[in-house]
Amino acid sequence: MKDTTWWRFALCLCLLAAPVLAQNGMLGLPLVPRQGGWARYVATSSDGPTPFVVRVGPPGRHEGQRGRWLLFEVEVPMTGRITLEFLVQGEVFTLDKVLLTRVTMPGQKPRETRDVFADQERPASWKPRVLRQTTAQIAGREIPVTEYSFPAGLTASWSPDVPGVGLVEVSGPDAFQLVAFGVGGDPWKGAATGAQWPEPPAPR
Repeated sequence: MKDTTWWRFALCLCLLAAPVLAQNGMLGLPLVPRQGGWARYVATSSDGPTPFVVRVGPPGRHEGQRGRWLLFEVEVPMTGRITLEFLVQGEVFTLDKVLLTRVTMPGQKPRETRDVFADQERPASWKPRVLRQTTAQIAGREIPVTEYSFPAGLTASWSPDVPGVGLVEVSGPDAFQLVAFGVGGDPWKGAATGAQWPEPPAPR
């Protein structure tokens, strides 16, 4: 499989299963770079719930530019756990600030590229409007939350207490919500995994 085809295949799988990547790449809300921190989410779709994890990795450097690694882990049906690592420059995660990307498929060595999102930019009109300041109960903990409104009816909740991308909940066709977060330990503990995509209809 050619490199470009392999990358498109891996990224499409992960974008389907972990919409936080595409959503946050557009939202551009601040990162919460708490070393060793993680957040587990559940995405909802017509295919059922899909858990995924965002981890905060160490600082990194690429071609003289500094950034921080963010790791997105998702259980892909019939494939296993895929990990995407993004070296992000700056204090917000937008796709145009990704310096380097690595993808690790089950049973394979990590593969990297530096131009996966080279042509991705957030529209100039894509600016959030603060709706309110509130709190949320997540896994028995009360955290401060800021709710934002975006174009096309999208809303998002963000908290400085949530490591990684800081998101608590995002509405829309690729909705997802935070179910657990912490620093250290196993973020997958207690997560329901192993779901399968629907089988194709049998031929008549």
